Amino acid sequence: MATSTPTTRRDPKHVARLVVFAVAVVLLVWFVIGNAHTVNVEFWVTSAQTSLIAVILISAALGALISLVMVRRKR
Repeated sequence: MATSTPTTRRDPKHVARLVVFAVAVVLLVWFVIGNAHTVNVEFWVTSAQTSLIAVILISAALGALISLVMVRRKR
């Protein structure tokens, strides 16, 4: 007796999101590697000298966090 396994179909929206996310990560990594300089970051009351890589990664993380909060708030 042959058993049949259910076919799994991926949701096209899910696949599109994964592709966009992967492209964004690749572009971010490429941008970070190309900008490995030291920069002076000024805050309201102080300033600090740090790697541009850290500035880019922190900015990307904060942008992703804000985006996630906004999407969840919409639901």
